Amino acid sequence: MTTYSIARRCSAFLLFTGVWLFSGPFPRAWAQVAVNTDGSSADPSAMLDVKSTLRGVLIPRMSTAERTAITTPATGLLAFDSDTNTFWFYNGTAWEQLISASIAAGPNVITPPQLTASAHNYNPAGFGNATVVRISGDIGFQMISGFNAETNGEEKTIVNVGNYPVYLAPEHSGSTAANRISYFEEVVIPPGTSCRVLYDGVISRWRPLTPPCPNYMHSKRSVHYDKSAGKIPEGASDDIHIDVFGSLQQTATDPSATSPFTSWNFNTGSATAGGLGLFYPRSSEDMAQVGSAHIVAKMHFKSPAQLGDETNNYYFFLRIADLPSSGFWNQNNSLGLRYWHSVNSGNWQCYSRSNTGTDTALDTGIPFAVNTEYELLVTLNKSNTEATYYINGVVVGRITTNLPAAVSVGPSTHLEKLSGNSARSVLAYRFMGAAIAP
Repeated sequence: MTTYSIARRCSAFLLFTGVWLFSGPFPRAWAQVAVNTDGSSADPSAMLDVKSTLRGVLIPRMSTAERTAITTPATGLLAFDSDTNTFWFYNGTAWEQLISASIAAGPNVITPPQLTASAHNYNPAGFGNATVVRISGDIGFQMISGFNAETNGEEKTIVNVGNYPVYLAPEHSGSTAANRISYFEEVVIPPGTSCRVLYDGVISRWRPLTPPCPNYMHSKRSVHYDKSAGKIPEGASDDIHIDVFGSLQQTATDPSATSPFTSWNFNTGSATAGGLGLFYPRSSEDMAQVGSAHIVAKMHFKSPAQLGDETNNYYFFLRIADLPSSGFWNQNNSLGLRYWHSVNSGNWQCYSRSNTGTDTALDTGIPFAVNTEYELLVTLNKSNTEATYYINGVVVGRITTNLPAAVSVGPSTHLEKLSGNSARSVLAYRFMGAAIAP
């Protein structure tokens, strides 16, 4: 049998411990140790230098239970797990598995059955191990409200391999909290496109990383109107898409220290009554048919002063309606976000009103605030079964009753003055409308 050089250099005790102990008053001294068959010294950078062409180093082997039962493991502690047949090291916080890039798991692709209804807590067979999920939906423009919760940091690519769009609905109560999606608008995934999603274990939500249709822009079977403020349209040659209605004063206001963008200024002046609003499209007022497309309206604005009080009476809304150039508060076949000082305790209100004049209204719990920028977003799904309402990127309500009839509608925003002498204004920065058909 080959005798290793360390056996010739030191006692069996030193072979076992790798330390020299000096007696008397001298402190303990540590020596480098070389384990080899050629008598060479340890490399200067190593405390232990093992050299062999015949044998390896065998570190402690233990079960998963034994490994995880180690009390206060040191950072860098290494062990071989006999249950997983892999090496593990302690990173100072948790045990982490060592996996070679050459043996790491490759893509795992699944193709679940076609979606024919809304999918809540979506967890098709094989979803847990899947890296690519090939989804498809029917002509109903189906919704996914949440995916089964996975490990913090896990990513999946959702690919629409069908013929119709599918969308992800943020913070939908149809899915349990830990399975929901966190985003500031719906994520439309048209046919032939994909969206990567990441599970954020800190907030226990899925986060879309690469939404294919930001701001509801979609090139196939869709319309999209989006205008930032500037010169007010005065004729068809100015802007063929947007139009203005009402009797109140309208001006373009330059940016300032308190208002960062150019704005449309809806100003009541000294008028005791009247209104002013915008709608799309100017050619017909109606953008899409309810029940045939996913319909969207969005508005970004603020008001420099309180719109209403006990003397001055004003209201403001963003809505989807069958007569966009109407400023009436109670308009049949409409839905939106609205504010009126004397209604709903001064809070923003979600509402939907049927063709028979019956309302469903929800209190958002959010008061109207002066000099506060608001981005209002209202959507109506293609199946005309659910309207969703957002304020500043947060879902504030959903309504499933008293939705509009199957009529043509368009987006509209409006400021109305009913009484009083005080001038008030709304600074409108941006107005958007979109519709996507399957």
